[in-house]
Amino acid sequence: MSVHIASQRMAGGYSISLKGHQFAHICGEGTGLRLSPEDRSALLAMPGAKPLVFPSDPARSAKFALVPEAMLDRLPEFANWVRKAVQFSSSTTGKSGPSATAGKKAHQKTRQGRK
Repeated sequence: MSVHIASQRMAGGYSISLKGHQFAHICGEGTGLRLSPEDRSALLAMPGAKPLVFPSDPARSAKFALVPEAMLDRLPEFANWVRKAVQFSSSTTGKSGPSATAGKKAHQKTRQGRK
C-alpha cells in the first residue's frame, strides 16, 4: 500500500501533505496542524498551544495551530491530533489540494505548447 505523503518547502518551513492535501506545517516555531475551527479552538485552549501565523496569508493562519511542544513526547495524543488534521484537510470543507480545474489548466498549457 502506498501512502503518498509529501513535503515541500513553503512559507518559512515545510508543508506536509497526504495525497495532495496539506495537513501540517513544520517550521522554526514548531509543528502546526491544519484543523477544523472546532478542533483548532480545542487545541488552542491547551497550555503551550498557539496560533501559527503566516504574515502574508491571514486566511491560511486561521486554519492552523501550533501543537504544544510537550505533546510531541506524548505520541498517542499527538497522533490523534494529526489524524484530525488529515481528516479535516481531506474533507470537502478543509480541502487544500489542487483545484478541480488545475489539471485541466495544465493540460491546456501542454496542448498550447504543441501548436
